[in-house]
Amino acid sequence: MKKQNPIRPARPCHPAPFFGAALAAASLLPAAAAEGEKSLAPITVQDERIDEGKGYQGGVTRVGKLPQLPKDVPQALTVVSEALIEDKNADTLKEALRNVAGLSFNAGEGGRIGDNMTLRGFSSFGDLYLDGIRDVAQYNRETFTIEQVEVLRGSAAMLFGRGQAGGVINQASKEPGLVNKGSVTGTVGRYDYKRVTVDVNQVVGENAALRVNAMKTDAGSSRDHVESERDGFAPTLRWGIGTPDEFSIGHYTLKTHNTLDYGVPFFNKRPLDVAASRFYGTTSDYEDNTTHINTGSYLHRYSSDTEIRTVLRQADYTRDLWGVAPRLLAGTTAITDDTAIRRARQARGGHERTWTSQTDFTTRLATGPLKHELLAGLELLHENAGRWSYNNPAIANLANTTVGNPDATPPLPDGYGSRTRFAISRYVGDTVGTYAQDSIEFLPGWKILLGLRHDRMDAQYRNNTQTADTPADVRFSEWSYRSGLSWQPTELQHYYLAFSDSFNPTADLYQFTTATSPAPPERSRTLELGAKWELLEGDLSLRTSLYRAEKEWERNTDVESASAAPTLANPFPNLLTRKRHTDGFELEAAGRITSRWEVFLGWALLHARIDEAKPGGSTAVEGLRPRNTPPFTYSLWTTYRLPAGWRLGAGVEGKGSRLAYGIPNGTATPTVNVAPGYRRWDAMVSYEQAKYVVKLNVLNLLDKRYYESVYENGGHVVPGTKRTAQLSLEYKF
Repeated sequence: MKKQNPIRPARPCHPAPFFGAALAAASLLPAAAAEGEKSLAPITVQDERIDEGKGYQGGVTRVGKLPQLPKDVPQALTVVSEALIEDKNADTLKEALRNVAGLSFNAGEGGRIGDNMTLRGFSSFGDLYLDGIRDVAQYNRETFTIEQVEVLRGSAAMLFGRGQAGGVINQASKEPGLVNKGSVTGTVGRYDYKRVTVDVNQVVGENAALRVNAMKTDAGSSRDHVESERDGFAPTLRWGIGTPDEFSIGHYTLKTHNTLDYGVPFFNKRPLDVAASRFYGTTSDYEDNTTHINTGSYLHRYSSDTEIRTVLRQADYTRDLWGVAPRLLAGTTAITDDTAIRRARQARGGHERTWTSQTDFTTRLATGPLKHELLAGLELLHENAGRWSYNNPAIANLANTTVGNPDATPPLPDGYGSRTRFAISRYVGDTVGTYAQDSIEFLPGWKILLGLRHDRMDAQYRNNTQTADTPADVRFSEWSYRSGLSWQPTELQHYYLAFSDSFNPTADLYQFTTATSPAPPERSRTLELGAKWELLEGDLSLRTSLYRAEKEWERNTDVESASAAPTLANPFPNLLTRKRHTDGFELEAAGRITSRWEVFLGWALLHARIDEAKPGGSTAVEGLRPRNTPPFTYSLWTTYRLPAGWRLGAGVEGKGSRLAYGIPNGTATPTVNVAPGYRRWDAMVSYEQAKYVVKLNVLNLLDKRYYESVYENGGHVVPGTKRTAQLSLEYKF
């Protein structure tokens, strides 16, 4: 029986006042259109759902605000398809992203628990999206509702508002379609892994359908005492499918209960050399998250070339964690089984509520010899967030344990589980974003892209050093740009040169800056030269890109260590660097080589450096490779279909070494820890018939010890899974 820990109830949510106005505005279509709708010429509507025959190639995407095929997007884009997710038995977003080139995983500390990736050497913390709308919270995301994952590389503020230089990661949800089908999948595996998913699509009217996805997961792991429980439910109703007016309404809920796992500490700048199964926490450690997301959308097609789409979303996130992080005692010079490990208590909570309205108008038209693809949009975002730490002054950290004999069930002091909130920080912000973009075909096959966005943020917040009577008011008004030149000589070739930029203010829920010294916003720029080809009559997609990405005024995204007060010597304590860059090369391929042979591969080279320390920061960091940025990554996954329904799959994922170090001030020299590079092999065999699929996945086939997640500041790393086998049975109806 797994332990049960109470989750603090979420506070009630009330939609922001602008929601009603936004919905009304979206429904007020031009009178001429309304009058002419009765005589409107027939509209050919293409369902944007993924073609199931595409396999590892991605389907139509809206990551660029327009419905496009990946090959037509003039920016580096990786699409992880549903077929790839299923073949690899990727049950979390993290696992789905494992084959994405140039991406690495961050380990959490305190407030940074949850999905946290580094892309092209830059943090993607805060750049996660669900169906094109910001998914702000810190939690571990699931795949049971996901049709594909889209990774748009480079600065993307013109499309999405505030963001990082690495890019955005968008989860595209499964949508109802006009077909009756369903499936139930059960999986069991080593380390007490048990999972059931349900996916049912039912036609409920002439142009209406209901889709219900559900999930239950109960799993241990190759890490001693580390367990995970997840429950998810997501119904969506869609009607008016294939007509000029289409609506949908859906709910998503996910509850997770995980053992908080900080892995192993560093020793002599390397991970502590112990078995990958060894756990230095306690069985009372936990992380609880509850996510509720409600979404409604309306799409009106004026014609096959013109449409307006409005999405309204309300989201509510709660989180609660209590655990210990392992650290060697200061002055430790040698390691034996009896060497002491300190267990520093981590106890945090938070609650976030967001309301979003997003309206996009798109049209195609011609002005003389020029052909235009126009986009205009309005985004309204209201955020209300709070975070806190838990404290009981009478209780110190737990008693030390030892390297060789960690005790996961130590005696707990009286009152250990009692808690009092302190260091409470609150944030309330309203953002208005307006944007416009034009893709102009000025010669056959030649297009120029011009995009402009303005974001205004009005924020009120107080960090944990401020009193209730001294909130900080900060306003930001930022412009973002996107431009590019494309040449598509045929439908199967695309060459482009693209420029984009991004901003990230310090006044948002990920950063509680000081009232007396607000730091300047981050600014990022990306210049990219790329090419995309559709080979083998379109069955195999190949893309490559060469880019330079720069960031100025890089900030600390670890909110638990980003609340220091400014001093004369250190005027911006919550910044990390003044300027840094990444020069990189990427190569990816996805699709079919033959009718039986499918492949998904990625290779990335990253030359990343810190160019300039922040004011008051140590110049010793200049020239260093940024944290958790490997010099290269590579991945390959391939399957081959045999006669009689059998299919074999195998692949490898590898990364170079990653650095972890704190950013010191003054003249101090950082202690640079190194997580070694690794290579992990996986394999699959499946037997498929019309009504069922039996599949066996083996993870870490060679049972190698490796470290997949790195805490950037250098405290710890988390070992990856040991050899694990999972057996799945899918029944289709």
